[in-house]
Amino acid sequence: MAEVSNGQGVSGFPKSYAYQRQWGMEFVDISRYSAIEENWKTSQDSISKIRDTLSGAEMHNAVRTVAAAGSLGRMEASQLSDADLIIVLKDGADLNSDTAWKAFNSVWTALTPLGLTEPKKTGVFSTPCSEGQLCGPEVGSAIEELRIFGKRLLLLLESQPLLHEEEYKTLIDGIVRRYARRYVEVDPRKEWAFLLNDLLRYFRALCVNYQWDFENDKQKWPIRNIKLRHSRLIMYSGLLFLLGEASKERTDKVQWLKDRLYLTPLERIAHVYHENLDWSFPRVSGLYNVFLSRLNDEGVRELLHIASEEDPEKHYGERYLKAQYADLKANSDALIAELLRFVLRRRGIWSERFFEYLIF
Repeated sequence: MAEVSNGQGVSGFPKSYAYQRQWGMEFVDISRYSAIEENWKTSQDSISKIRDTLSGAEMHNAVRTVAAAGSLGRMEASQLSDADLIIVLKDGADLNSDTAWKAFNSVWTALTPLGLTEPKKTGVFSTPCSEGQLCGPEVGSAIEELRIFGKRLLLLLESQPLLHEEEYKTLIDGIVRRYARRYVEVDPRKEWAFLLNDLLRYFRALCVNYQWDFENDKQKWPIRNIKLRHSRLIMYSGLLFLLGEASKERTDKVQWLKDRLYLTPLERIAHVYHENLDWSFPRVSGLYNVFLSRLNDEGVRELLHIASEEDPEKHYGERYLKAQYADLKANSDALIAELLRFVLRRRGIWSERFFEYLIF
């Protein structure tokens, strides 16, 4: 297991990956939030086991790097969490070939002793990718698949390296510079317009996809809705808040952002609150701790699911009669209200151009 430290850099925030250290915002007493602290430790343990297993395994030589996303990438995994892995192959690999699938499957074969659940066939983690896909000329194309731009955004939003860390770091650097090209890379007075637009596209695609899930996979809509309004919201807000805060940077926006990508989504939000001397972050961490503590309870998860014999339409109409859903929905309403308050209070602090891109 990698040595765990506080990972503090010279600027007062961590300059090491979250799996290597403790919670990095020293001005927030994380011990007050038992679920956040417990899930961080669980995530470190899980990531350590995966990293150790992959480092000692013989995998296909086309595998370039592997990253954890989802709750593991956010350092929020519980004993009930899945392992969402982004498997990146070398650019020379034909992604439609048998070789690519052999390389992809070699990672999961190596992890068999850990008993991890493999990704669902239609999900974003069910296919390999390459840097050519993630950073190539198709970035931003109207026909770009969600499974491609989803992986690209998730690497920036919520990921931790699991295999070949230097390759992972190079990949992150390539993605950042792809978004910076002809924009903030040449003029730091500009905004992260390309990245902001793709971030908005991804989050709205998630929202639309969840609506599709409701209409086509109705048994799981309550827990998916609760996750969308908590963990997906924090994931999205973490990068969104960094881009807003970056609008104040006029020297080197690229390095400024890269330095802060070491932070988890929740740490990013805490960091931006602190930089703006807004002391209301405990509202966010407290509400989020409630969400994690509920989802750590297998009984609550089961109660949020709709039994196969139930009528999903009737269930939806009576959703607030189920205490577990009503409680978490109200919790998410308060979380959204606080994050919205913070953003709106940044008018006159974050650039007007940033708000223009955000809305229009």
